[in-house]
Amino acid sequence: MSWSFDPAGAADIDELMTWFPDAASVDIWGGPRFRFPFDQASFHEDCRWQEYSSYCLRDPEKRFVAFGQIGKRYKRSHLARLIAHPEMRGRGVGRRLLEQLVETAREANECQEVALFVYRHNTAALQCYRALGFEIQEYPEDAPMRELCFYLSRAIS
Repeated sequence: MSWSFDPAGAADIDELMTWFPDAASVDIWGGPRFRFPFDQASFHEDCRWQEYSSYCLRDPEKRFVAFGQIGKRYKRSHLARLIAHPEMRGRGVGRRLLEQLVETAREANECQEVALFVYRHNTAALQCYRALGFEIQEYPEDAPMRELCFYLSRAIS
């Protein structure tokens, strides 16, 4: 059996809701505009899973272990709402998710770079991104939360 990486569906988004026990965890993942407490309707709306290319990573047992989105922002493929299942953190799942998202962006052939935002205090995520070749860039002038986040990018090879 092998890992799979597939477009997310409504049932996946419903399961994803269970990964967030508090406002802080939702904020780190979805940003300050993501409502908490949420219900099914508000979570689906705030996740914007049908507006972005949204993906699920599944382990060899077909368990949903990570989620991420790809959009386009600042002339780059933009990675957003990246998360590994809480029980799977520290096991390389985030790295595998990022590798799949970057490969998907490369195959789309729309941009030469991928980029993302990360809270400065989210050191585990920042370490993962840096290990995969993402480098801190000049913060986009019109992007919010300049004092709270880093903006990172890397070339798609």
